[in-house]
Amino acid sequence: MDIITSHNALDFDGLAAIVAAGKLYPSALKVFAGTLSKNVKKFMGLYKDHLSIRYPREVDLGRVSRIILVDTRNPNRLGQLQGLCRRPGIEFYVYDHHPASPGDVAGVLEEVHEVGATTTILVEKLISEKIAVTPFEATILALGIYEDTGSLLFSSTTWRDAAAVSFLLSRGANLSVVSVFIEEPFSDEQRYLLHKLMETSHHYHVKGADVLVATVEVDNFVPGLDLVTHRLAEMEPADAVFVIAMMEGKANIVARSRTSNIKVNEVLSFVGGRGHEKAASAMVKGRSLRSLTEEVMKRVEESARPSLTARDIMSTPVKTVSAHLTMEEAGRIMLRYGHTGMPVVDGENVVGVISRRDVDKARMHDLGHAPVKGYMSRTVISVAPETPVKELQRLMVEHDVGRLPVIEEGRLVGIVSRTDILRTLHGEDEEIEDHEVLYVSDEAGSSDDCREILSQRLPSRIQSLLEIAGVVAEDLGFMVYMVGGIVRDLLLGVPNYDIDLVVEGEGLVFARALAQRLGGRARVHERFQTAVVVLPDGFKIDVATARTEYYEFPAALPVVHRSSIREDLYRRDFTINTMAICLNPGRFGELIDYFGGRKDLKEGLIRILYNLSFVEDPTRILRAIRFEQRYKFQIEAETLRLARDAIDRRLLGKLSHKRILHELILILEEKDPLPALRRMDEIGVWEYVMPEVRLDSETWIMLRRVPRVLGWLAERWLNIGLRSWVVYLLVILQKLPDSAVEDIVHRYRFDRDVTEILLMGREVPGLAVEIEEIRSLSMSDLNKKLRKLSGEHIAFLLLCLNRPESWERVARYLELKQDVRVKVNGYDLKALGLREGPVYQKILSDLYDANLDGLVKTYDEEIELVKKWISEGRVKDDG
Repeated sequence: MDIITSHNALDFDGLAAIVAAGKLYPSALKVFAGTLSKNVKKFMGLYKDHLSIRYPREVDLGRVSRIILVDTRNPNRLGQLQGLCRRPGIEFYVYDHHPASPGDVAGVLEEVHEVGATTTILVEKLISEKIAVTPFEATILALGIYEDTGSLLFSSTTWRDAAAVSFLLSRGANLSVVSVFIEEPFSDEQRYLLHKLMETSHHYHVKGADVLVATVEVDNFVPGLDLVTHRLAEMEPADAVFVIAMMEGKANIVARSRTSNIKVNEVLSFVGGRGHEKAASAMVKGRSLRSLTEEVMKRVEESARPSLTARDIMSTPVKTVSAHLTMEEAGRIMLRYGHTGMPVVDGENVVGVISRRDVDKARMHDLGHAPVKGYMSRTVISVAPETPVKELQRLMVEHDVGRLPVIEEGRLVGIVSRTDILRTLHGEDEEIEDHEVLYVSDEAGSSDDCREILSQRLPSRIQSLLEIAGVVAEDLGFMVYMVGGIVRDLLLGVPNYDIDLVVEGEGLVFARALAQRLGGRARVHERFQTAVVVLPDGFKIDVATARTEYYEFPAALPVVHRSSIREDLYRRDFTINTMAICLNPGRFGELIDYFGGRKDLKEGLIRILYNLSFVEDPTRILRAIRFEQRYKFQIEAETLRLARDAIDRRLLGKLSHKRILHELILILEEKDPLPALRRMDEIGVWEYVMPEVRLDSETWIMLRRVPRVLGWLAERWLNIGLRSWVVYLLVILQKLPDSAVEDIVHRYRFDRDVTEILLMGREVPGLAVEIEEIRSLSMSDLNKKLRKLSGEHIAFLLLCLNRPESWERVARYLELKQDVRVKVNGYDLKALGLREGPVYQKILSDLYDANLDGLVKTYDEEIELVKKWISEGRVKDDG
C-alpha cells in the first residue's frame, strides 16, 4: 500500500503538496502525520469532505510499502508515522525544497529543488504530465505557494514559484479564498509578542551586515512565531533577524536572512535548526534566553562572510575629464571608453560629474564648445572604499545618481556605477540598462500610500471622480495617474482641485471612455495626444498620454512622443512637480516619486531634474522663481547656479515674447507677486522681460498696495471680475513715456481689450491729480471723467490717489454708481409729448447725473425735472 504524507504541524505548503501528490499517485492514500497548524485546521473544518485525507489511526500501517513524502525529509517531523522510517523494505519518494541535513531519509526517487514552496515542484510535475486540475484544487495549491513565499514576496521566492501560480490562476484558482486564509489577522497573543519583541530588539553590526536579535518570554505557547518574525522584520529592517521566544519552558527560535552572507540554517545548526539559508527555525530545551542569544551571535560572527564593499566592486583606475575641457571633448572621451558618465576633476580634486546625456543635449543645443564646468553636476556624492554595497545602493536611490566616486585619503581611487550595483545584486549574466531605477525594498512602505491624504484633503466628489477614472483605465487595460500641481499641493496641504491625468496607453481612448462614463464630453487634441473631459456642470479634467519630449534647439517648443509614466515625469520642470498618484483600483493612492520630489517638498527646495533643463526651456527660470516665492521655498544652490548661467548666456532672449508674457502673467496673478518680481530683478531676469522699466522705490510702494485695493474693490464693488495682472502692469508701466508703452504693447501683442486698457491707462495719473486738486467736483463731474474707465483703471486710479478725502470721494461715486437707476423711460418721455430721437438719450443721461448729485430720488421728481427742462427750453423737441 502507498501513502502520501508530510510533516507534523502541517502548514498549507504541506497540505497542498499532499493534494498535488495525490494527483500524481491517485492510488495512494493521503495521510496526516500528526497535528495541523491553526489555519490548516480552520481550512479543513470547511473543506475536509472534499479532500479525503485520513489520520494514522484510520490506516493499516502494517501494509505500507511505499511512502510519498512531501515538504520534509526529516523522520523526526513525521509525528505518528516516525516508526515507518525504521521499518525495512519501505521505499520513499521524496519531494522537498529544504536543504539536506544529517538523518534525512534516502529516497528511491528524490525531487529536491531550491524553490520557495514544495508545492511548486509538484505543480511543475502536473504540468509536464498534462494532468488536469480543478479550480478547487488550483486554489489549494495556490494557498501552499502563497503561504511559503509570503505571497511571492519572501527572498526565497523563485521565478518557478511565480510561474506555478500563473498556471494555477489560469486553472481558476480563487484568490479571494487564498486571501482569507493567508491574511489571517494577528491574535491578541501575537500582537503582545510583537510588542515585546520590539521592546527587546537590538541591532548588531557584523562584518558589514545589520543583525537584529529580539527575545521574549511568555507562559503559554503562542502559534505563528514565524508570522510575528516576518512582521518584526518589516518594521525593523535588517540583513538578518533572529527571534528567540521562551514558551512553556522551551526556546523557540525563528531566523530570517536577506543576505547570502549570513546563512541562518548554518547559524542554528548548533541546536539542530533546520530550514533554508534565508529561513530557519529550531526548538531548544534547557537553555536560557541570555545564553542562546550569546551563542547565536557567536555563531553569526563565526559564519558570516564579509559584506561586499565599494572596494570590491569599484572600477579602477578611474577615467576622468578636466573641468576645462569642452562638452564635445568630454563626449569623445566617454565614447572612447564606453562610459555613460565620468567624474570631473580640477587638478587632483573631484569637482563634479558629467554624463553622456548631458553631452548629447549640449550638442543638440550647439553648446559643444561650452566648458564642462558649466554643465556638470557639482553635487558630488562620494563614498569611502569600505562603504557596504547596501549603503551604495541607498545613496544612489536617495540622490538619483548613476555613479559614486570612491575617495580614500583625499584621492580618487575608484568609481562605482549603477551597473556595478545591479550586477552585484543580480549576477554577471544579467543585461541591465544603466538607467534602470533602483529600489531599496526595506524603505518601501506606508509612507508611499496616499489614500488617507486623498480622503482627508479632497472633496468627496473629487475622490469619486478619481476612483471612477481608475476603474475606466483598468477596464481598458491602461494605467492612469494623477500628476502635477494637484499632487504637489495635496502633499503640502494647499487646496487645488485642478485634475491632471496621465495615461500609460491611449490617452484619447481613455478620455472618451471617461467622458461617456461621467456623462460629459471630451475635447481632444490629436497632435499632442491630450484631451479635456468636460462634465455637465462645466468641471474639467485634463488628460494626456504619457509622453516624452525633446527640444530641437534652445527655447524651442517640444517635440512629443509616447512613453511611460517615468519618462513623462522626467520631462517636467522641477522635482516637486514630478510626483504622481496611481488611480488604478489595485494601486489606488500609491505615490510615484522617481526623482525625490517629496524629499524636496519637505526640505523646501526648488530643484531641476537635469543640468541642461534651463537651456532646453528658459521659461523654467521664471517658473522656478514663481514656485520659490509662492511656497516660501529656496531655489537649490546648483539649480540657481545653472539658472544664472542660462541668464548670462542670454538664453531668455531666445524665447518668444508670447511665452515670456504667459509666465509673467502667472507671476502677477500670484497672491503676492512682489517677492517674485524682486527675485527676477535680483538675478537678471527682469531685463529680458521689460528692460525699459526700472522698478524704483515709489513703484514698489504702489505695487505693495495693489492687493489691498483689489481686496477692497472685491468686497465693496462686487463681482467686477478684475484682472489683477493688468492692474500690476498699469503700475509697472506708469512712469514710461507713451512711445515706450506702445513698444511694449506691440512687442507682447496683447489682445485688443488689454491693449486699450494699457494705452488709456496713461491718462489715469492725470485724472488722479485733477480729483486731488479740484475738491469741488460733483458726483456727476466725476462720472463724466470716469465713466469710460475699466475696472482695472479704477483700481489704478485709487492707487494714484494720496489724500483720504479723494479716496472717499471716488468710493462714494462707485457706491452711487452701483445703486443709481433712472426711473423714467422712453414711454414716459413720449407721454410728455416729446418725439423720439437723440434728445431721449440726452435727457436720460442728464437724469442719471441728477440722481448722482442727489437732485432727484423718485420717479415723480424725475418727471417734474424733465417738465421744468421743457418749460425752460433746455429740452427741444427735434420733431
